[in-house]
Amino acid sequence: IACRVSPKQKAELVNLVRHNVKPEPITLAIGDGANDVGMIQEAHVGIGISGKEGTQAVNASDFAISQFRFLESLVLIHGRWDFFRLSTVVLYSFYKNAVQAGIMVIFNFTALFSGQPFFDQWLIASLNFVCGAPIIFTGLFDRCLSKDYVRAHPEVYKATRENEMITVRTLTRWCTLAIIHMCTLYFFTVAPSRNGGGMTSAFGGLMRNEDDSRPGDGEGGDWKSVGTVTFTAMVILLAYKVLYESRSLVHGRWPAITFSKANDSFVNRLAYTWIGVTWLSVAFYFIFIAAYQLIGRLGASSLSPFADMANHVLSTRSMNWMLIFFVPIFGMVFDVVFKVFSNMFYPTQTQIHMEIEAMEKRERKQKERAAKRGAVETAQEEV
Repeated sequence: IACRVSPKQKAELVNLVRHNVKPEPITLAIGDGANDVGMIQEAHVGIGISGKEGTQAVNASDFAISQFRFLESLVLIHGRWDFFRLSTVVLYSFYKNAVQAGIMVIFNFTALFSGQPFFDQWLIASLNFVCGAPIIFTGLFDRCLSKDYVRAHPEVYKATRENEMITVRTLTRWCTLAIIHMCTLYFFTVAPSRNGGGMTSAFGGLMRNEDDSRPGDGEGGDWKSVGTVTFTAMVILLAYKVLYESRSLVHGRWPAITFSKANDSFVNRLAYTWIGVTWLSVAFYFIFIAAYQLIGRLGASSLSPFADMANHVLSTRSMNWMLIFFVPIFGMVFDVVFKVFSNMFYPTQTQIHMEIEAMEKRERKQKERAAKRGAVETAQEEV
């Protein structure tokens, strides 16, 4: 505890704690005036309070609040939420790129390490765009525990102090799943497709464009076709992965656009989780490859090798659709098994509190139903 210290001494005091306490703590400095600027800049996290002493502290801070009492919500609730969100985004981003790179590494054992890419070059470049929206929405809106529960149980903040999301156990699980998923995607799509298969039987009309003058239109053993099937299955698997890593799904309200005078805009009614997964990821991917193949027809360019590839892959072989549908589901079975085993036998503190909150909500709803039922029975007796 220090009193009547100069601005420089405030900063030196934060520096003393930051660099001389082992293990190194995460320091936070909060102030509302120009004499607190040095202290705010020296700490890991600086918070400025906008008040009567001007905006110097706010301009030098990482976060700004209008009153000191908001510090509780900033740290305990929003800080905790952001820790889990950012940890999930970082882990998923490494996992996503590891799966794609791992598949290409496995393919090079077959390609005799020639450097031949398994996927089309523009498909590789599109991965972060195609699979970015779902995890962005997770990073913006995901919540593991509600505000009221966190305020009632401040001990849940311990999970962030102990770095619960970035532990050796968590990293091992993500790395193991990345290896399993890359092997599942490669071997379960390449093995059935590598020997071609001709014009396979399918539902009515799939081969209606068969042309005897263009033999082999139904073949799918070339690396470009097989790579596109594998990439498509990977996009769907990554969409599933986001859903399983999200602790809260934003279902929104239907209809999103209404003409009521209630103070509830359509922005608050959108189902962001499903918009990200379905429209901005899976649907956007199929639209992208459909447009990509059309652009490839325009003339000789780096896009030409993909000309008519989407039609060839998706419109001539029923087996491709079976692989695209079932392989991602099979890959996620491992993820589900790992999560169930971990939650049953080695649950984290956050998982335990999530289950406690779910039980409390269930009991609260049961009590409300019982109260309504009792009120209805009382009214009927009076009648």
